[in-house]
Amino acid sequence: MKQQQSTQQLAALRVSRWVYGGAFLIPLIIMCLAFWHLRITPFGNRNLLLSDMGTQYIPILENLRATILHGQFHLFSFSLGSGSAVVPLLTYYAISPFNLLIFAFSAANLPIAVSWIIMLKISAMGLTMAIFLRHAFLKSGWSMLLFTTAYSLCGFVAMYFYDMMWLDALIWLPLVALGLHRLVSQHHYGLYTISLTITIFCNYYLGYMTCLFSVLYFIYLIIEHQPTPTPFKDVWRMHRAAIRQFIIGSLLAGGMSMVVLIPTALGMLLTGKSNVFVNNYLPTGQFGTEVLAQFAPGTSTYVSHLYHAPSLFMGTLMFLLLIVYFVSPQIHAVEKRRNMWLLIAMGLSLFVTVLNTIWHMFQQPAGFPFRNVYFFTFLALVTAYRAWQTHPAQTMNDPQKVLALVWGIGFLVVGFISAQAIPKLFLRLRPSFNHELYAASQPSFHLLWLALGLLLLNTMLLFISEWRPVRISLLALILFGELGGNFVVATQGMEFGNQAKFAKYYRQDAALLDQVTATKTKTNLHRVEFLHANIAKAYDGAYNHYNDPVMFNYAGISSYSSTLIEQSRVFQHDLGYFSPNVRRISAQGYTHLTDTLMGVKYRLNINKEPAVTRLDSYAGIGFAVPNQLAQLQLKDQAALTNQQQILTALGAKPDTLAPVSVLKVNTRAAKAHDLATIPTKTRHQMRGDHTSVQTFTVRVNATGLLHGYSPSNSIIYSSLRLNGRSVKPLINADGFRYVINLGQHQKGQILKISYVTQTPTTGYDNHFVSLNQKRYVALVNRLKQQRFKLNANSGVTWLSGNVTGTRQRSLLYLAIPDVPGWTATVNGRSVKIKSLMRAQSLIPVKQTYNGVIGVPLQAGQNHVILSYQTPGLKLGALISLACLALFILLWFTVEWQRPLTKKHRH
Repeated sequence: MKQQQSTQQLAALRVSRWVYGGAFLIPLIIMCLAFWHLRITPFGNRNLLLSDMGTQYIPILENLRATILHGQFHLFSFSLGSGSAVVPLLTYYAISPFNLLIFAFSAANLPIAVSWIIMLKISAMGLTMAIFLRHAFLKSGWSMLLFTTAYSLCGFVAMYFYDMMWLDALIWLPLVALGLHRLVSQHHYGLYTISLTITIFCNYYLGYMTCLFSVLYFIYLIIEHQPTPTPFKDVWRMHRAAIRQFIIGSLLAGGMSMVVLIPTALGMLLTGKSNVFVNNYLPTGQFGTEVLAQFAPGTSTYVSHLYHAPSLFMGTLMFLLLIVYFVSPQIHAVEKRRNMWLLIAMGLSLFVTVLNTIWHMFQQPAGFPFRNVYFFTFLALVTAYRAWQTHPAQTMNDPQKVLALVWGIGFLVVGFISAQAIPKLFLRLRPSFNHELYAASQPSFHLLWLALGLLLLNTMLLFISEWRPVRISLLALILFGELGGNFVVATQGMEFGNQAKFAKYYRQDAALLDQVTATKTKTNLHRVEFLHANIAKAYDGAYNHYNDPVMFNYAGISSYSSTLIEQSRVFQHDLGYFSPNVRRISAQGYTHLTDTLMGVKYRLNINKEPAVTRLDSYAGIGFAVPNQLAQLQLKDQAALTNQQQILTALGAKPDTLAPVSVLKVNTRAAKAHDLATIPTKTRHQMRGDHTSVQTFTVRVNATGLLHGYSPSNSIIYSSLRLNGRSVKPLINADGFRYVINLGQHQKGQILKISYVTQTPTTGYDNHFVSLNQKRYVALVNRLKQQRFKLNANSGVTWLSGNVTGTRQRSLLYLAIPDVPGWTATVNGRSVKIKSLMRAQSLIPVKQTYNGVIGVPLQAGQNHVILSYQTPGLKLGALISLACLALFILLWFTVEWQRPLTKKHRH
């Protein structure tokens, strides 16, 4: 008898291993076929240079690859805007063991590595789901592959696979859940603690959501252990040990993660995403019954990625089994109620605005909504698997089977009909709701017939009484076809990049940057402006060069990430740089003064000859300045006024920034040809048909660059013309303020500046000024005389050099944001850093921020050392090490050596 049991166990073990292999390989095969069909690299010339993948992930991963391979990795980077800590960026975008694959590829082929990373992550999700189902339900079989594959290619994955750092959380979620099962049944919290810790390390954002899910799932598990309804206080008393273990395990997971959590939290508090909006905390609904249509395939595409209903798709078979669970007579009513309340709790976290805000770390997502929907999918699949285990074909009678089908049809019909009607109702009840995006995200009604056909086909196969391999194989083929087809449909509207062009232009741009040693650590630290890089030609969609400094690893002034420091962005925006939101700052909007203030030495343009321009305005990364800059307060929406105040404080001669003489202003109604250059998006935002063309006839009063600025934001930049020639910006800036570059002109020239506007009366407030080139170069030469000369041993986080201080210029100005982490010494003595040119933001609320670093100087020679340490990193490391030591101690003294009871062994 024992021999027979042993043989059965070995057979089951062999089946489990094959199932594990299938759980990994089937999603991989489906993904390979999908990528082959879409001609995505490595199966074609398309690559994933789109959305966050093209503008954030690939540049950041390349920066990580290059800095590590070249020995230039530092915890502060001048490639991130005007300078930022690296830890928050890496914890948000790059810490994943799968990313080690990038070191096997060159920079030009990095998009190929990214494709493989995505496919492997999706495959790993199937494997971990198989491990969960095998050990949580103590059953194994080929049918398990239906559920593992449904999890790997669920609607969330199809919609968000290109935000690849989120996929790690889905890999570890089944192991976190399995750890909770073991904790409740065996009081072993080791697996739960380890898997939760790794989840937080890989992506703290979804790791935070996993912590919330763990609380809900743990409560469900301890209640589920009671065969009959039991008061919660009795449940608490009976499971006191498990509750204690859960608290200990959770605290240890959080503690071991502090090495990334503390510095990341301190860094994220510096971003603009910390602003609070009251509307995000209201108990309002975010969707209606149209969400039921999301259980059907093909109902969400990339076109609606900015807003759409929660991506609930997991295959028609899984949807049917979810209904079967609540119809089946094999499942007790008390179990159904408990599972129902768990699903309702997760559903409410999606539906109710304030709950959804809490799940998203107290901020509503800017695009890619309902990022926590995969928890609902996981619970729904577990529920479906429970229904599968009841063998519904044999245990349900015909009326019950018909009831399940009717419920399924009813849900889908209601969902699709609501998708046509609810958006109109929302428009009436909530006018502030973004009804255009909401309406555009609704699925076409004809998809209902496909959904109903698949539902009927799956019903027929599911309820056939005999479970033969052929019928299970047919269910599998239908399900896998649905999942793969839904994935392909979800990519509709994606603007894929071109891999051959990416490789070609990456090498060209990198070679040009090598000419100015931009990517090498130099003692004469300088920034580069490269708004006209060729790499944009590799992108089919709009590419605005925000993260070129990150991709090519040079010190720039632009950035695009969720970790962008708000005070740096506001400072640059107050100087006139273009910034459409709290995540983006562009190099567009420069003047020679901002070039000096930001330490820009070279301006590169691949389309000009020569392609490299060395700027006369470069005075070093730092120089001695008057004390007046410490008292200067920049104002929002007053860029050229701010620049005039800065020139005055620096001791520039009068009229260095010379306003033009306005000779005449003419305003007429706009005609069709005037609107030809305006993008469609801008036209949709324009209010009605009352548009005018306003023309300023001006005389230039200084030889140099002519700039314009609209404090009232009355200029539609894409329509801007100079003497009839279009001078629209490289990046579409319609609807925002920034300093316009109108080119080099001679004193006395007469120019006509025209643009389309909807508020011509406010156009008289627009500023047009010329920077007197001769006077400004003389000022820069004076600044160079007291330049901060870096020593040869300076790096990025440790700057050492000498500067001469005088009574007139008693502060060292450094083109580095005054953010926490920097300390300074002068001639061996510690000094307090001063904030120069404090910045101001009026939107969403009036707020002031620190400016750039200022170091007090003594008269004569000063040896200045600045060093940077990531705030919170040491404290976080100490806490993590202490918690790790405690976890290891408890593991060997409690976890590993705790004997299992006979009941637990079985």
